Amino acid sequence: MQQTLGNKLNILLDNYLNIHSILVAAIMDKSGLIIASSITQEEEELTIAACSGALSNAANRIKRELSGEGGHLGAIVTTEQGQLIFTQAGKKAFLITLVRPGSDTDKILPWTYIVAEKIQQLIDYEVPNISLDLQLPQMKEKTDFFFKLVILGTESVGKTSILRRFIEKKFDEDYKSTIGVGIQKKTYTLSENISVILNIWDLSGQTMFKNIRKTYLEGADSAVIVYDVSRPQTFENISNWLEELKESAPLQHKFLIMLIGNKIDLERKVSFEKAAKLAKKLNLPYLETSAKTGDNVDKAFGALCYYLIKDSIK
Repeated sequence: MQQTLGNKLNILLDNYLNIHSILVAAIMDKSGLIIASSITQEEEELTIAACSGALSNAANRIKRELSGEGGHLGAIVTTEQGQLIFTQAGKKAFLITLVRPGSDTDKILPWTYIVAEKIQQLIDYEVPNISLDLQLPQMKEKTDFFFKLVILGTESVGKTSILRRFIEKKFDEDYKSTIGVGIQKKTYTLSENISVILNIWDLSGQTMFKNIRKTYLEGADSAVIVYDVSRPQTFENISNWLEELKESAPLQHKFLIMLIGNKIDLERKVSFEKAAKLAKKLNLPYLETSAKTGDNVDKAFGALCYYLIKDSIK
């Protein structure tokens, strides 16, 4: 008997729950309506009720913040029940994942991207014979992928703080502006045999360093443009950074640019809707972060790593 779309989605989520630390998985449309869901069988009734409450909160957030048509990649939100991971699954849906408190989301994020892609193939593209089994991409031999990543943005938007949070899991209230360039390396492990090694160039946002930045931008494979949600002028400068990037580093076909709105722990002066609208217009994936609290920092760079290599490992 031919399986319906609902059957396929539920089977996919059941397979997803076999991954360690995942409590609940659900697929919601942009209005917050649950299309499919699954919960681990060992959970007690009290936990199930709490998880249901978490999904209800997730639905409200989707309706309030994530329902636009921009390139928003989702978010990670800490709740009493655990960490709630929102992952965009095409144009019509979000994958919602609730993981146990204290779980290492770095190990779960690659799975969320794989499941979200399958959801997109089922809902948006109506692929009839898609495999519902899940496995991380594999290589016969250990393979390292190397990329040069440049971080751009107006002075004091938090570029260096985001990198420190990503690499060292630390944040400093007092820091000095980058002079010229800071170069760091980070290895992101996707699976047992696949690692992404990022050579990250943190470029000064000061105007006086514009000519120097041209040299540093050469040979880049990807870029992150950061603005401060509490300083509208840094948002207005996004177009200038894109222009500088295109002038200094002619973009290859697969060159990936990500837009990040940082400092969401401060009073917001740039609305989420306005930023998402711009991201859609520019066709850029978009995430909002807080280097201070760590919100979404790992998700931003995890998504970047996955999308950089996904075409190379299929």
